[in-house]
Amino acid sequence: MNCKHITRRSKKYEIYWYCRLYKKKIELHRCYKCSCFETKKLKEIKKKSNKLANMEKKRFSIFTNDLAKCYYCGKRLKKIDKHEVFGGSNRQRSMKNGFVVGLCNECHSDEVVINELRKDLQKEYEKSHSREDFIRLIGKSYL
Repeated sequence: MNCKHITRRSKKYEIYWYCRLYKKKIELHRCYKCSCFETKKLKEIKKKSNKLANMEKKRFSIFTNDLAKCYYCGKRLKKIDKHEVFGGSNRQRSMKNGFVVGLCNECHSDEVVINELRKDLQKEYEKSHSREDFIRLIGKSYL
């Protein structure tokens, strides 16, 4: 399946292999026997910069000092995720400003919990800053 011409497709929930070179549906074992078989060039995985790795190590929370237990349900497990509440393009801003909490896998995957945390964190941040500062930092208000 490492041929650069073959792709996996589906039609009406049925999965099949398609050759882009011959522009037709094929069986996988025929691709290996093809005279035009070319292997894909694999991309290297992008490594984290030292700056980002150091920021991740030094994460802190304005909510709690204990990132080793779930902030929402209070469970203390071996695997607690340090969750940046405002992710995506705001992930590094979250790490710099302490918008990080420890969450178990159940709470981490629950969107209702994440939305509540965003509101609570905004309230906590607005105790020492204005709402305009928060909007300038994150981009929108959650209250």
